[in-house]
Amino acid sequence: MTLNLKCISTLTRSRRVFCLILFVATVVVVLGAISSSRVIAQRASGSASSKGDSWGQVDISSDADVTPPVSPQCSPPCLMPVVFTENFDNLTPPALPLDWLATNAQGSPPLWVTSDSAVPIPPFDTSPNAAFIDDPAVVSDKRLDSLAFPLAAIGAQLTFQQNFNLEASDVEPSLGFDGGVLEVSFDGGNTFQDILDAGGSFVVGGYNRVISTDRGSPIAGRQAWSGNSDGFITTVVNLPYVPGGGRLRWRMASDNSGSNEGWRVDTVYIAWCAPVPCQTPSPQPRPTPHPRPPFPSATPTAHGTPKITPLPRPTPRR
Repeated sequence: MTLNLKCISTLTRSRRVFCLILFVATVVVVLGAISSSRVIAQRASGSASSKGDSWGQVDISSDADVTPPVSPQCSPPCLMPVVFTENFDNLTPPALPLDWLATNAQGSPPLWVTSDSAVPIPPFDTSPNAAFIDDPAVVSDKRLDSLAFPLAAIGAQLTFQQNFNLEASDVEPSLGFDGGVLEVSFDGGNTFQDILDAGGSFVVGGYNRVISTDRGSPIAGRQAWSGNSDGFITTVVNLPYVPGGGRLRWRMASDNSGSNEGWRVDTVYIAWCAPVPCQTPSPQPRPTPHPRPPFPSATPTAHGTPKITPLPRPTPRR
């Protein structure tokens, strides 16, 4: 940006101040643009250096620093924002949060637990804990169910952080052996189905592989998270409409071949717009009109009868 110094020297003092402010603002904008370009370049470099293990769903590493919104965008007064969060931090490992349930449908312990150390690294997204499950070398089906929550919601969205290193093919980047899936229940936890089959969709951080069908995995043939996420990544999910009580399930299944480090889940955030009774605005009272004073009637003024004074007749001459 070129400034005409001769012109500036002839300006009034107030205009000089204005020009100086404009110059400083321009410098700030230019520096901001340079900084943004560096950040974008760093993200692109990191994404390019990650493993090529995408199954055609979503690049799980390119948006790892996505920040969840503070609250959903609702339209009051008939829709109000509701937010549920769980970061597993106010707990003493291995205890899980109240009403969260860990079960092994197949395989021996351990079950899902709260963990503050060990692999995969880093052990948490927010200090000091995250939920964790191992990846054994035997067939297993290990499940972590959230507490039940009402989700008669519009535009519900789930955001969570996950760090996984689960056994996958080193040759075929779209093939996984051990993997994790996200499931949802519409009946309070009695039955579950995959989040995609239930009508949900991934915004970012979706499934990246398909589980092999020839090694005995309980989720054989399904899309899943598998391989190495190289640290915590962000997953954002558009949740389907859940008319009654709902539960979410993080499910890890392994086959009968090798093992790996396991799966960590942290910073669970669910936000939705809940319908509430609309309040009809009370009508504003109208002001009482004040009676107008009557106009004074005009009293006709009596006009007197004009008098006609006869003119004297001239005396005729003889």
